[in-house]
Amino acid sequence: MTRALVATGFAVVLALSGCSKPTSPGPKKSGPAVAQGEGVVVTVAEFQARLDEQSPFLRQRYQNIERKKEFLDSLVKFEILANAAEKEGYQNDPDVQLTLKKAMVQKLVQKRFGDADGKDISDADVQKFYDEHKDDFVKAARVRTSALLVAATPANRAQKGAQARKVLADIKAKAKKDPQAFQAAVRASSDDAASKGNGGDLGFRSQDEYAKQFGEPFAAAAFAGKDGDEVVVETQQGFWIVRVAGRQEGVSRTVDQVKPQIQSRLQREKRTKEFDDYVKKLREEAKVTVNDAELEKIVVSAAPAPGPGGMQPGGMPPGGMPPPGAQPRPAMPPPAPAPAQK
Repeated sequence: MTRALVATGFAVVLALSGCSKPTSPGPKKSGPAVAQGEGVVVTVAEFQARLDEQSPFLRQRYQNIERKKEFLDSLVKFEILANAAEKEGYQNDPDVQLTLKKAMVQKLVQKRFGDADGKDISDADVQKFYDEHKDDFVKAARVRTSALLVAATPANRAQKGAQARKVLADIKAKAKKDPQAFQAAVRASSDDAASKGNGGDLGFRSQDEYAKQFGEPFAAAAFAGKDGDEVVVETQQGFWIVRVAGRQEGVSRTVDQVKPQIQSRLQREKRTKEFDDYVKKLREEAKVTVNDAELEKIVVSAAPAPGPGGMQPGGMPPGGMPPPGAQPRPAMPPPAPAPAQK
């Protein structure tokens, strides 16, 4: 056997030890065996389960008996090493016991609070959520504008109208050489103090929002124009030079269209509440008390920052408690054994 083959076999065994669930002496195995010896049994069901953990691409390697034997050899090596570790009492090692506890907690939480399809969420609950969060599903079309105001009074309205049209003609003439001509004109002469400092940008607004703040004529002009259009609009405030800068299409999704999405969200919230209530009940039954004095004495060393959602490196939240509804982390597949070198 070459060094390369020995190294490959060792890597496979290590990979299996990382993906197999920790066990102290477990239940007796049943069913036909594909390999067995003194204290070692690999059943057909075990072999199939470990093989199914591999990706479809890797499974293609094991179509003939020789390749299957290679995979079986890695399973046998793992069982032999596990048996040797058990004989030396490693099942009682604190680290092994902690790993076992984490696996059991993960199994418990998954069984009790595993993902559901949301079908038990009633139509009435879906409708109630939809009505309370309608802005998430129905959004009016919005247009972004920039505007320059030439303020006017009843006495000088005709004069100011002519002035606004002259300003617009001047902007269009300068825009051929200066793309920022509109913004420059706003900063130089707009009578609207709120938008003057930012070049007249009013942001994205719905037609109703424009109508409420600037009047119906302004809103109509904003939604009638195309990107880049500029037009003079008369309102109670005076004359606005309105420039259309962009638009966002509206969204209108019915409750039936978003029903699966709402069911999924309500299902997650339901599972989270059930999980919290379950843990609270167990804590009360256990009559847990906290020794603040001893807790204060503990020195906390620097540690890597947790990942998204408070997850520690390795995918488990603090204390090894999986979140409700979380699927167990998929086991890392063992590397495919390399063909023996001659």
